[in-house]
Amino acid sequence: MNEASAWVSPLWQLTGFRLIKLGELLQATTASAFEELEVSPRQFHVLAATASMADPSQQELSRALGIDPNVMVGVVDDLERQGLAERVRNPRDRRRYIVTPTARALEVLERARAEAERLERAFFAELNEDERAALHELSGRLVAAHPRVTKTE
Repeated sequence: MNEASAWVSPLWQLTGFRLIKLGELLQATTASAFEELEVSPRQFHVLAATASMADPSQQELSRALGIDPNVMVGVVDDLERQGLAERVRNPRDRRRYIVTPTARALEVLERARAEAERLERAFFAELNEDERAALHELSGRLVAAHPRVTKTE
């Protein structure tokens, strides 16, 4: 083992730092797996929300997902260019647009969900079922306990 690979960050003792590193690893793994689907993890997140929320506007998506409104505009623009989302006038409020997934998006979303589930099983394979359940519960409690503090989630 060389000197660089033997070095351990003093931050490794912090649970939050470990969670950041795990998030980075899972983000990179997911992004790589989604390349074939031509969708990013963030786009997957937005598409999943558009498919499950009732007629969401960009602003509602932004608030629900904790994504800065300016960033959300770019994400929806990209999804439109890819033929995965459409902005349509809200029939109840003509000043607003609803973001809806296209039929193609629903197909991509189904494939991406299956891939995300496969990735999750592989990524967390080191943990047994009880440990995975505990991690899921604990991480959910922490997310619920802390307000969104980032504009570029």
